[in-house]
Order: sequence, then C-alpha cells, then structure tokens
Amino acid sequence: MLGAAFGLGLWAGGCSERTPYPGALNSPRPDERARAAIRAAETGDRDVIGILVDRLEDPDEGVRFYAILALERLTGTRMGYDYRVGWSQRRRAVQEWRRYLAEQVKVGTGRAGGEGG
Repeated sequence: MLGAAFGLGLWAGGCSERTPYPGALNSPRPDERARAAIRAAETGDRDVIGILVDRLEDPDEGVRFYAILALERLTGTRMGYDYRVGWSQRRRAVQEWRRYLAEQVKVGTGRAGGEGG
C-alpha cells in the first residue's frame, strides 16, 4: 500500500479537521493533497486522474511525488515525469499527460479519468 510504504509521516500531527476525499486533492494544505493522492491509488479511483494530472504541477514536491505514484498505479505509466526536476523539465511530461486526458475523453469514455471505476 502506498500509505504504508510512503505516507506514514503525512498522517501525523496538524489540524484535526480534514477535507473529505476527493475534495482534499484540491485542499490548500499540501499534506491533505498528498494523502488524497495516496487514497486515489489505494482505492483505484480512476475518476480523479484529471485532478492528479493537475497535481503534477503542484508547488509542493511531496504532492507531485504522490500524484505521479498514484497515476502510475492507475495507468501503468509515468510518461517520463520526474517530480524532482524543475518546471521546464517537467513540462513535456505534463503535456503528455494532458494529451492522454484529451484522448480518453475523445474516445468516448465520457470523463477524463478513463474507463473503469
């Protein structure tokens, strides 16, 4: 499990009020965004793939890390994305992810998350 392997430090401390999933993917708090990405991966929630792609541009490196892990678990690829490099180096992979999302909608899945559920 991603949470067990990577996210233990994210579960501790902080405010007791938390944003419910999947809204936490857009939380102002990086720890909530990261936790939500872990949950998406653990539950196989393909409906949030579009939001996870948005998180690849997150200012927080940890959020980007969990977002790409979740995307890899959900889709089987990273499309060359590396969360550690600067924006100019990440941009090409993010553009590939955006094309992937557009193609998923174009082929008639009806949502950016792809098929399945």
